[in-house]
Amino acid sequence: MCSPQILAAALAEAPPHDDLCGGYGHPAGAHHEHGAHAGRSADAHHQHNATAHHQHNAAAHPGHHTATHHELGARAPHERSASATHEHGRGAAPTAEGIGRRRALRTALGAALGIAGASAAAGAIGAPRAQAQPLNLSGFSVRDLTHAVGPEFPVFNLYVRQPVQRQVMFEEIIGFNTAEWTMNEHTGTHIDVPAHSQRGLAHADAIPVENLVAPLCVVRITERAAQDNTTELHVEDLLDWERRNGRIPDGAFVAMDTGWYHRVHDPAAYLPFDPLRLALLIPGIGPDAAEFLLTERSIVGFGTDSSSLDVGTRFEPMVHRMLLRSGRYGIENLAALDTVPERGATLVVGAAKLRGGFGAPVRALAFV
Repeated sequence: MCSPQILAAALAEAPPHDDLCGGYGHPAGAHHEHGAHAGRSADAHHQHNATAHHQHNAAAHPGHHTATHHELGARAPHERSASATHEHGRGAAPTAEGIGRRRALRTALGAALGIAGASAAAGAIGAPRAQAQPLNLSGFSVRDLTHAVGPEFPVFNLYVRQPVQRQVMFEEIIGFNTAEWTMNEHTGTHIDVPAHSQRGLAHADAIPVENLVAPLCVVRITERAAQDNTTELHVEDLLDWERRNGRIPDGAFVAMDTGWYHRVHDPAAYLPFDPLRLALLIPGIGPDAAEFLLTERSIVGFGTDSSSLDVGTRFEPMVHRMLLRSGRYGIENLAALDTVPERGATLVVGAAKLRGGFGAPVRALAFV
């Protein structure tokens, strides 16, 4: 690494962030997202309030919330003038002066870091790459139970905004790529934590790590869900599972497999809405099954491959409250549960450690 003094000298003549980006990363319409202000003057830049939050009630999980929740505050970066915004991050053609300044910056940075100009970034100079070693999983294979999240991921946009990705650094300008994301903490495959249901309970950063690794029990009701969008998991489903697989082990995570994840590329099928009933027609876990798991068995949590623990027609988040106020956690929008056995896999929940989070994105993996 170069010294801070050398790096500071290299950056001394650097143009501001917006000039480096050259107008990149400002898609049309992006200024209205998450507090970005419309009508900027052509020669003024604005710093958005880093603590701005979007407050939503009763249905951060559609059709069941009564408590007020907050989206993660998202800091919007410096914006270019309104006349300089372009489709999908492509800005106006940079001026010759701007190009010269950027090249000078990259050359200075390259020299400071011991890299022979921009060509080194293409791999002409550098240590040989080590041969990757396979991870020894002692006979296990890994299944990814996580949806990829992008701007197109289905959300119930009456309460939750679509995710937004905005690239702000570009390799052809400064030598690397970065993007800023704005998304609700309950988007995609995510964890619901106790504070999601009641203030004063554990937030996302306080979930005991030992509870994030658990025996995985998958209870399938796919045939029923294919015929009835608002079916629920019941005690009899759990008892049937136990007749085939034995008692649900202590410390287990129980996942309901409805086959719903196959619908994710069709928002109308993934989140079907009935305007007459003002309800989402999606399956969930029944209160009787929740009570059984919480009182008759010793689990760390349960989850679904639909977008809510509660069935979409239940306006009171009864199952959420039962689970979360007991100190356990839930996972919604699980994927690919049909790729793991009913019993025998181990779930590993890679939950983002968001301080004060009422939930968090997760990477859910099953070791089979």
